[in-house]
Amino acid sequence: MTGTAPFHITIQHRTPTPATITSPRHETFGWHCSAQDCPKRRAGYGHQDASLEDAADHERRQATALFTPGTLVVPVGPGGSGKSRFAAMFPSSWVVCLDELRERVSGDAGDQSATPEAAALQDLLVPARLKRGLTTVVDSTNVEARVRLGLVDHARQHGQPVAAVVFLTGLDTCLARNNRRPAGRRVPSPVLRWQREQTLAAVSLLPHEGFTDIRTVGGEQL
Repeated sequence: MTGTAPFHITIQHRTPTPATITSPRHETFGWHCSAQDCPKRRAGYGHQDASLEDAADHERRQATALFTPGTLVVPVGPGGSGKSRFAAMFPSSWVVCLDELRERVSGDAGDQSATPEAAALQDLLVPARLKRGLTTVVDSTNVEARVRLGLVDHARQHGQPVAAVVFLTGLDTCLARNNRRPAGRRVPSPVLRWQREQTLAAVSLLPHEGFTDIRTVGGEQL
C-alpha cells in the first residue's frame, strides 16, 4: 500500500475570559485536530494540563489505528523533518529511539561516538518486540538503504508487516528547526542536507526494499 499519511496533529489554543462582578479575568484552554475532515475539538478547560492530556489521548488513539498491529514502522527523513513529533503520538513503550539509546549509553543523546552501541541495543529491542507481535516505531533518520534493509529483515524474520513513512519536509523548515535545537543536539548543516538528499532518493528505492506499506507526509505541520 502507498499513499499519504493522515496524521492527527492537535493544536492548542487559549481563550481569555473577561472579568465579571463575581469572577476575575482568566483563561480557558482547548485544542483542535488539524487533520483534514477530523472535526474533533475541545474547549473550556480550566487548566492547560487537562487540555494537553486530552489532546495527547486523541493523537494516541488515532496513531495506534494507523497500522496493522505488529507492524514495524520506519520513519525516513532528515533531522528536523518531524519524525520525533510523529513518534511521540504513539505510546512511549512502542518507540525505539536511537537518540534515547545514545543517551542511555553515554549520558548524551548527541554523542555520535555512542551510535554503534546504541544501534546494537536497537537491534536487540526491535526483534524482541516483533517476536511478540508488538507494533514498533523506530525513531531515527533511516535515510541509508543498508539501515532500512536491516530493519526490513527483522520484520521478515518474525513474519510482521513493515511500513515506511517518508518525511518530505522542506529543507528550509528542517534547517530552521535544527537551529532551534540545543547546541549538542544540532545536526551539522552539510549532514542535514545530505540526509534530505538521501530521503528524496529513497522514495524510488522503498518499493524494492521489501516494505509492505509506504506513506509520505509533508511534515511542515509536525
